[in-house]
Amino acid sequence: MPDVAELVEQGEALVRERKFRKAISCFRRAADLAPEDPSLHNSIGMAEMARRNPARALRAYQRACELAPDIARYYVRRGDALQRLERYAQAVEAYGRALELEPRNAPAWNNRGFANFMLDRWNEAMRCYDEAMRADPTYAVAWYNYGYTLQLSGRLADAKDYYQRAVELDPRDKIAWNNLANVQYNQGEYELSIEFYQKSLDIDPEYVIAVNNIGNALDHLDRYEEAILYHEQALEMDPTFHYAWMAKGRALARLGRPEEGLEFLETALELEDGDPDYHEALARSLLALGRPDEARRTLNLGLAADGQHVMCWVALGDTSRERGETRHALQCYDEAVRAMDNQARNRMRDLDWMEKGKILVNAGMLDEAARQYTNALVAHPESARARFRLAESMLELDRNEQALSLIENALELQPGSRSGRLLLSRAQEWDAARKTLADLQAEFLDDENIKCQLGLHLASREPEAALVYLSLDDPDLALARCGCLHALDRSREAQAAAEAATALAPSRLEAWLALGWSALENGDAQRASEAFDGALGCGAADPEALAGKVASLEALGKPADELRRLLVETELA
Repeated sequence: MPDVAELVEQGEALVRERKFRKAISCFRRAADLAPEDPSLHNSIGMAEMARRNPARALRAYQRACELAPDIARYYVRRGDALQRLERYAQAVEAYGRALELEPRNAPAWNNRGFANFMLDRWNEAMRCYDEAMRADPTYAVAWYNYGYTLQLSGRLADAKDYYQRAVELDPRDKIAWNNLANVQYNQGEYELSIEFYQKSLDIDPEYVIAVNNIGNALDHLDRYEEAILYHEQALEMDPTFHYAWMAKGRALARLGRPEEGLEFLETALELEDGDPDYHEALARSLLALGRPDEARRTLNLGLAADGQHVMCWVALGDTSRERGETRHALQCYDEAVRAMDNQARNRMRDLDWMEKGKILVNAGMLDEAARQYTNALVAHPESARARFRLAESMLELDRNEQALSLIENALELQPGSRSGRLLLSRAQEWDAARKTLADLQAEFLDDENIKCQLGLHLASREPEAALVYLSLDDPDLALARCGCLHALDRSREAQAAAEAATALAPSRLEAWLALGWSALENGDAQRASEAFDGALGCGAADPEALAGKVASLEALGKPADELRRLLVETELA
């Protein structure tokens, strides 16, 4: 018959093989032979915890504590079992007893901090994490937990330092890398966040959260085609990951493919109907498809789930504005600003001020938006993102010199920012902007957004060079292509480009005007007349549309006196 030592040895070997049930049997037989040995009950408890049976583990740890009331680690493990059972107040007491016996026990301080965190005692939690780091400055988990608490309380810049220290101490901690990336993401440093998410994936290529987070960062950089690949990869890993369904649908909608996006957004809501973010994304797609009534119903469901959801109020305002209900739209924007005000006062985060500024930009209140971005800089003086946003407002207000200074300062803080360098090109003089965009295009050969911006910039002075970058799958690019071809006396190609623009954006006045004048130039008076009818449908009193219609009717030999009289009245008005 084996003795206690042999049974313990067998049990430990079985634990290493992850055969926990058989290991527990060995430890129990040993405990029957030596019932007063606390280490045997401790071993039973550890094996039960490995089997995810904290209730049984708790009984074993309790017995170990009774047999050896002066050994701290047994109380720590008792606290761990209590935490697993969500009995956090009792866990705090257990860790407290361990710390009376061993005041410099870093794991006990850390775990006591986490139990307090779960009880919403965040200040006490951070005090405990401080003690853990004081007891053992190399204890990475405490640095991570402190950073996580700071992040949730909105102190992103402080959280970053703690996460950075955590990954220095434990470079294999994928969650710490992911959360460090989250801080960069929430501060608008999307390119840097992608680097850190990738470090999580280098550790665990199947870490689905990091995969989808890279997609989210690419969404913010308007790199939707790339983003969709990551959202699809996340769905391959976990088809129930409802956020990835939503994110892919939203990216498709932003690419101008709302019909495709609808399926994914509806699936996301089937999997999780309580998240107003999903309602907002679905409503945006419905709005793009010309279904404002359905969009409104969807947004009302989102607001029923959370009446303070800022982006649902913004989208509801946009829906009302599209329906011509200006007063209701402004009321919705007011609600959005009020909700954001509450968040900003509670957390004083630069991110909240920037979101409030974004709402005000959307409502056309540019001066007020600029003030909110200034508030963001007060809250976080080192924020590159706040400077970029404030600069955008300055550009909209034609304050290019102020914008340029802000952007250059922001790029000193975040020199690798692709979106920041694109913004820089908007503030620069033509030649400097050309160089900035050309450098970006050479550095990021496959970035469609950069190609588009370079093409649009070149169109005014270098039409031949611009054509390389101007496609026919976007109305702005098609219109710019039409202008370039017209400047190069390639009138038939110019008309084809204008046809593409009207097909993509049938409500755009300038697209119909471009088509009308191109058709006239090509001697196609009938098509020109039809195009100017389209223009008048967009702007009934537009002088250029009236002038074009007069010219096309005269080219067809039809009377145009009444329209000519209307044109004169319009020009005199």
